[in-house]
Amino acid sequence: MDIGKLKTAFDKLENLDPTDELVYEKAFFIFNSIGHLPVFIYPVEKRVEIFRTRTHESPEYFQNISDIEITPRKSVKDFARCNRPFQSIFYCSENRPTSFMELLEYWVETKNFGDKLYITMGIWGNIKPMNLIIITTPDVNKRVSKFDKLHGKAYDEHLKNKSEEEQKFSALFFDYMFEKFRKPAKNDLKTYIITSTYCNLALILANDRADGISYPSVPFQGNGVNIALKEDYSKNHLKLSQAMWMEFEVTPTKENKHDFTESKSILTDKINQVNGTIQWE
Repeated sequence: MDIGKLKTAFDKLENLDPTDELVYEKAFFIFNSIGHLPVFIYPVEKRVEIFRTRTHESPEYFQNISDIEITPRKSVKDFARCNRPFQSIFYCSENRPTSFMELLEYWVETKNFGDKLYITMGIWGNIKPMNLIIITTPDVNKRVSKFDKLHGKAYDEHLKNKSEEEQKFSALFFDYMFEKFRKPAKNDLKTYIITSTYCNLALILANDRADGISYPSVPFQGNGVNIALKEDYSKNHLKLSQAMWMEFEVTPTKENKHDFTESKSILTDKINQVNGTIQWE
């Protein structure tokens, strides 16, 4: 474990040109050059509910589970926190507010006062334990969110019997990645390239020991948790238990900012797992 090599890699990552046609490949090469890439995996043994929201322009009711599950590869055009273009990742959140917050900026940018907003939210449950790659901070003073307090303790436990060299190396690495995953990146392509590259290389190194990535919601100031699951896990080990259709009215606040008021909603648990259909009242 060469800390000098690690610091050199960070410098190279910071100097990447996001407009370079081969920038993703270069980032991958830089991470791989570190030699020992730290990967911290946290098991979720119990069944949990996770929420995934899809925005749509018309008040249609989606009739098929496939309409609200993972985005097809051909439709993924951009880098995001945990994916490169044309890579399917099942992005979801631990609760309804976090799922909404992840889309709020998009709603504000695309909706005008007086418009109506339509969304369909799927409520899913895992039928198999999840092993999730975690990016948390080695610095106790930075563990502000519930996510980092919980996983920070697990991180400490994981490293307590490691050599001093490995502890220092891991601390330096995760301190860097912690800042990248807590940074707003909507208009910062380089950050998305760095985080998505690490996610994919970490998943490759973990092989079948990891099912996805877990990280706090940046738009929610770290108060909610997001999960990015691999395509094969989402298709084979998640079960849709409920679907909710919602209509929102877009109105201005006193400060002339966007306010989204729920005006209608329908919740159904009539999910046919055999033929993959959703039945609405």
